[in-house]
Amino acid sequence: MQSKLLLPALVFRSFSIQCNNDNKSDTNAKRKMPVATASHMSSAKTIADNIRTDSSYTILDEALQSTGFIETLSQSGPFTIFAPTNEGFRKLPPGIYESLMQNRKRDLANILSYHIVASSMKTKDLKDGEKLRTLAGEELIITLRGDKVLVNGIEVINPDIESSNGIIYVINDILFPRNQNAGAY
Repeated sequence: MQSKLLLPALVFRSFSIQCNNDNKSDTNAKRKMPVATASHMSSAKTIADNIRTDSSYTILDEALQSTGFIETLSQSGPFTIFAPTNEGFRKLPPGIYESLMQNRKRDLANILSYHIVASSMKTKDLKDGEKLRTLAGEELIITLRGDKVLVNGIEVINPDIESSNGIIYVINDILFPRNQNAGAY
């Protein structure tokens, strides 16, 4: 029981410290938003295990499990995943995620496979304008702006989280393949 109470307290404390540090610099305070940290992640765990153990990815974990991609991300890889946080999924219009989970698993699998590349790529390996082929068979376009990485125009908020079978890039949005009408969501 104590360990169940300790974890939320530690998360709250970490978030409070981060918020206080962000306010020390006006420039940083304007540029930073709450970021999913890699505090529960370990380079000794697979991408799947890291996603399962971090509360910032409960929706992604549920979606990966329902489509079978959690097993893919448990294999040796290597993989790179642009992992949407819970906040990213919440940006979908009301009812869309539920509809994908209940009635449109093929669409959900297509969307999720568009977040996964079958190679391990760190930021230092990426080039501006580079195209990465995803498991969906379509390409993601990388943009480098100073120290920022964007994927299809979406900013990576936490890059280069190492796992035993690849790399996790945290994003706060959902990537839609061209063959999926993002406007319908």
